[in-house]
Amino acid sequence: MLPELHTDRIRAADLDAQIFELERSLCAIRAQKALVQKRLDSYKYPVLTLPNEIISEIFVHFLPVYPACPPLTGILSPTNLTQICRKWRELALATPLLWRAIRLAFDPTIPLPQHTQKIDTWLSMSGCCPTSVEIPKLGGVQANDSRTNWESKVLVVLAPHHGRCEHLKLKLDYLPRDRRLLPFTRPMPLLRHLDFTVKFIREDDSSDPFVFVEAPLLFSVVLDRPTATKFILPWAQLTSMTLGPLYPSECAAVLKKTPNLVHCKLDFIAGNGSALPNLIFLRLESLILDGWHMSMDSGNFDLPALRKLQITEFLLRPNPCHSLASFLSKSRCKLPKICINGPREISKDTYHAAFPSTEFSFDGKYVREGIDVASHTDPSDVEDD
Repeated sequence: MLPELHTDRIRAADLDAQIFELERSLCAIRAQKALVQKRLDSYKYPVLTLPNEIISEIFVHFLPVYPACPPLTGILSPTNLTQICRKWRELALATPLLWRAIRLAFDPTIPLPQHTQKIDTWLSMSGCCPTSVEIPKLGGVQANDSRTNWESKVLVVLAPHHGRCEHLKLKLDYLPRDRRLLPFTRPMPLLRHLDFTVKFIREDDSSDPFVFVEAPLLFSVVLDRPTATKFILPWAQLTSMTLGPLYPSECAAVLKKTPNLVHCKLDFIAGNGSALPNLIFLRLESLILDGWHMSMDSGNFDLPALRKLQITEFLLRPNPCHSLASFLSKSRCKLPKICINGPREISKDTYHAAFPSTEFSFDGKYVREGIDVASHTDPSDVEDD
């Protein structure tokens, strides 16, 4: 027994020596770690040393360029900037420019009170900044009762902020029954651009027009048939207008009121033989015409300042080159640029030969009697588009 005790004592002493060496090594490692940690703690990341004004400017450039609207949630939402750290959260919430534009997409998964409260909070954080507001259209061919109710509630939330609205894009299912919900029934001193379309028309919708109370800066509008025919706008001050789809007679009634247009896009609803409305605009520089089976041979066209025309070949048929030449002659303009939109049955070479001094561009396929020439098996029929 005694020899075994002696051996254990020697073994224990040996283990104590190993522990001492390991503890000394561990102590040295801990000292090195403490030194490294001290250097790390003393380091200030460059982004954290930037003045708040610079960080706010970076935040603003993180968003889509105004007046484009970021979504309420998602990767492009400014709410992401409130989730990095406390300092950035406080800074983001105190930067009104981050909240001046908002895209209000309908989301049936979010309770309506929660959604409207979030919208109201967002707009309140924009302070006194001019705002850009968008309600995008909803897909589908039938009205959505939940969406219609949501639209009315959102318009109520928007009402207190109408005086700051600079860009407004509303794609509604219906015109609200209570017209007081529409922001235009109040003065909108900052409004510059209005894009307002309605997807469905109720049978009992009032035929009385909507009158803009005050919009002295409004210069650009996008309207469809329900809104163009029901609104009384400050038409004479507009310089940019997109209309349609409308019947030519409806379009003509609006065009008579807008003598100062510089940019215009018209989309027509028409049947065979319908004529274009008179186009008499001394300042108009760009014109986009879309529609089917209409006559270019009738009507008065006086567009001496026109520099760019985009038109579908459907509007120029049955003889596109003749119709285009007639239009240019009546318009008293020498167009440097013409774009033929959509499918066409006339080749590039034919257009270039008929109008050698005009620069043409084409954004549709070359077809011949309904056949896609670009996919035709005979190389001689293929045009190099």
